[in-house]
Amino acid sequence: MDIILNTLFMLSEGISGLVVAGLAVILMMLALVRGESGLMVFAAMLTIPSAYVLGSWSGVLLFVRLIPIFSLLSAFSISQEDPIFMWGFAIPPFLFLGYFIFNLVTFSFRGF
Repeated sequence: MDIILNTLFMLSEGISGLVVAGLAVILMMLALVRGESGLMVFAAMLTIPSAYVLGSWSGVLLFVRLIPIFSLLSAFSISQEDPIFMWGFAIPPFLFLGYFIFNLVTFSFRGF
């Protein structure tokens, strides 16, 4: 279990955190524009490290732990060809990843 936790922390700090979060944002945009649910599922997997590091199991930060689920719901909406829900479910992950990238850059890539 320690190996998994260390990997999640490593993928959410520094330049690797910026690359992973940036790649997730790019894949989400490509999935929404092209209408491919597989890209959105892969983007949801890339949001797991940052959501795990910033989230908690109680309180308001529980919502942060649910961010990958919003991406998966957007992928499901893409497969059902429902444009309102596919864009609507993608808004919280976009906002979260934007916040995450902004904090990484302002804290000089040290993490939180």
